[in-house]
Amino acid sequence: MSQSIFASLLNVSVSTVQKWESTGSGKHPSGAAAKLLQLIETKGVQVLLV
Repeated sequence: MSQSIFASLLNVSVSTVQKWESTGSGKHPSGAAAKLLQLIETKGVQVLLV
């Protein structure tokens, strides 16, 4: 899935997704975003489509 589609599903900017993916950015998701990403990782992106 593209970063733009993923960002749209999460209602965040593409820039935010890029920063999360970049190891050198020092930006990591926290709070609700971190929990949501954990759910996506374990159960798949379909958790967003329910």
